[in-house]
Amino acid sequence: MGKASIHTRWFFPTITIWLSVVLLQVACVQVTPVDNSSVAPLDPTASDGSPSVHPNIVLIVTDDQRLDSLRVMPEVQRLLVRRGMTFRRAIVSNPLCCPSRATILTGRYSHTTGVYFNRGPHGGWRAFQASESSTVATALDAVGYRTALIGKYMNGYARDIYVPPGWDRWFAFAGANGAYYDYEMLDSSGGPHRVPFGSRSSDYSTDVIRRKAVSFIRSTPRSTPFFLMVTPYAPHGPPVPAPRHQDDFANAPVHLGPAVNEADVSDKPAYIRHRGPVDPRVMRRLTRRQWETLQAVDKLVLRVLIALRDTGRSGTTLVIFTSDNGVANGEHHWRYKMDPYEESIRVPFVIRYPGQIPAGSTSSALVSNVDIAGTIADFAGASLSTDGLSMRPLVTGTRSSFRGSVVLEHTRYTSTVPTYCGIRTRRFTFVRYATGEEELYDLRLDPYELVNVEAVRPRKATGLRALTKARCQPVPPGFSW
Repeated sequence: MGKASIHTRWFFPTITIWLSVVLLQVACVQVTPVDNSSVAPLDPTASDGSPSVHPNIVLIVTDDQRLDSLRVMPEVQRLLVRRGMTFRRAIVSNPLCCPSRATILTGRYSHTTGVYFNRGPHGGWRAFQASESSTVATALDAVGYRTALIGKYMNGYARDIYVPPGWDRWFAFAGANGAYYDYEMLDSSGGPHRVPFGSRSSDYSTDVIRRKAVSFIRSTPRSTPFFLMVTPYAPHGPPVPAPRHQDDFANAPVHLGPAVNEADVSDKPAYIRHRGPVDPRVMRRLTRRQWETLQAVDKLVLRVLIALRDTGRSGTTLVIFTSDNGVANGEHHWRYKMDPYEESIRVPFVIRYPGQIPAGSTSSALVSNVDIAGTIADFAGASLSTDGLSMRPLVTGTRSSFRGSVVLEHTRYTSTVPTYCGIRTRRFTFVRYATGEEELYDLRLDPYELVNVEAVRPRKATGLRALTKARCQPVPPGFSW
């Protein structure tokens, strides 16, 4: 493609981008409120004291949740977004379940944990076991926290009866990556054992996880600080809503952005160019099912906050809500994750801590899943060596500046996406694939990544290539410059 054709392509997508942004802002989404009739109303402003030296900490991590789906969760909006800080630039470095969870638990990139994929020699639980001795759980357990993981742990976990170090309470999907029905959980209560769940409505996994999380909060003495990691399978595909939320969004409008069925992908790498267009009707149905599946997660958040209130902990608990990665719903002809595009690497990220974090605030800082473990350890007064930064000075207002870039890295095992190294700054995304192909996007001018400007911005590409070489070390298996 010549420069003239590239500049021509720049003009028309830019007009499309701004029109799409306007349409997206005025789009009406029909939200079905959570049924709260069976619970006491929760006063989100209630506080039971000044922030604790050792706050309780709740980390909620959804599975494959897109950033734009946060708006269809009314309780998350009411109790977390309006009462905490929302991050508009939250990035995961390797947008796939297992490597991202390894990063969340350790605060280390894939090139440090060695976990690049969900299975194979460089992926899955087996690859993570060497890192289990130094996680946020072991760090907090060492300073007196009661710790619990309830939900999804790692892909390929628990072929044997085994509870990782640092966890006092354990209730995790066993022998599978997670499911909505017909699954087993490894339960540490009364000695580790497997508990089967079937296909009854009461077996819906998000609800089971919610009940166990609430029970953990209520059973922990007030004098003991706790760390609770809640990891529902939702809205992982194929998304399955709870029966009570089936068709909640059946008539809701779904706006598909200009990247869906992108007309000209000639400047994209081969794995995108070789894919055909998606069916917009299928993408709209998929989006609605994801929204419906998240409604049970919304209720989980509500019940957790009610349990904190009822046990007198609302004002002394740090709550973090995020996802392990996003997912593409047809953007750039892609329908999964692993790719370095915005739909896969950007995630919801909200932090609430009454008295320390301003209610209803937003941040444009570039934060990442590599920062979560260090942030939690900092608030808890624990020691943990990480590749990330503690967000505590940022969220409490003692520091306004943060990092300038996040590493992007991925290894191909059986996937279509080639191995890559990259860098995401506040304005640009640069990616170098093992195939030698490169992409550069100016996200300020082109937020939907429609035009690869690597060929027309050589100085910027050179600078970001050098930064990638410096930061993405060691390189992923199968990658070389």
